[in-house]
Amino acid sequence: MVGISYFMSHFFIHGSAGMLEATLDTPKNFTCRDKSVVICHPHPLFQGTMNNKVITTISQAFNNLGIEALRFNYRGVGKSQGSYGGGDGELEDALSIIDHIHQNKPNQKIILAGFSFGGAVAYKAAMRREADVLALLTIAPAVVNFPLSNYPEPSMAWCLVQGIDDEVVSYHEVCKFFINQTSHDATLIRLNNVGHFFHGQLVKLRKQIERYYQPRVSQW
Repeated sequence: MVGISYFMSHFFIHGSAGMLEATLDTPKNFTCRDKSVVICHPHPLFQGTMNNKVITTISQAFNNLGIEALRFNYRGVGKSQGSYGGGDGELEDALSIIDHIHQNKPNQKIILAGFSFGGAVAYKAAMRREADVLALLTIAPAVVNFPLSNYPEPSMAWCLVQGIDDEVVSYHEVCKFFINQTSHDATLIRLNNVGHFFHGQLVKLRKQIERYYQPRVSQW
């Protein structure tokens, strides 16, 4: 990300398996102080961290909209304590981050976001904290290896972004999941010529996120 557009602070948050390493990206043009984005990173056993380029792109998109973004490392990643939790532990980590925000800012509105494995974590966390989550953003969510169909349909505003040429998470499986999971308004953004890791397509991803949320954040 371009360093001149935001302030970054690094700290630790108490989690159920120990301290969780976190970074808060605060935009210099901090216009939406009542909202925070929590971003869940990809699979920790496949080099997923809070510094993943898709994760930092999500953060930049929301910073450009005047919203702070909190990235964090799951247990056992980077300087976070503990070890891989098989998905359930990482879900508990995400819930700890949400709880931390509300302990410090009780009225804060949370947008929950995640990429790949983190998309599945974010989806599950949103279902566990429905009253606390304003909106959900899932990017190429891992719906095959970490099935979500047993979870209820999101009651909050839900946007799913998926590349057609995703070589890790099947585009057709994600679309089938989205169609089967929705009975009211939700948004599926399909990106042509985009693979799972968004190589060379990060600007396109950032602009899509900004385009979707810009008219909405002022109304929420």
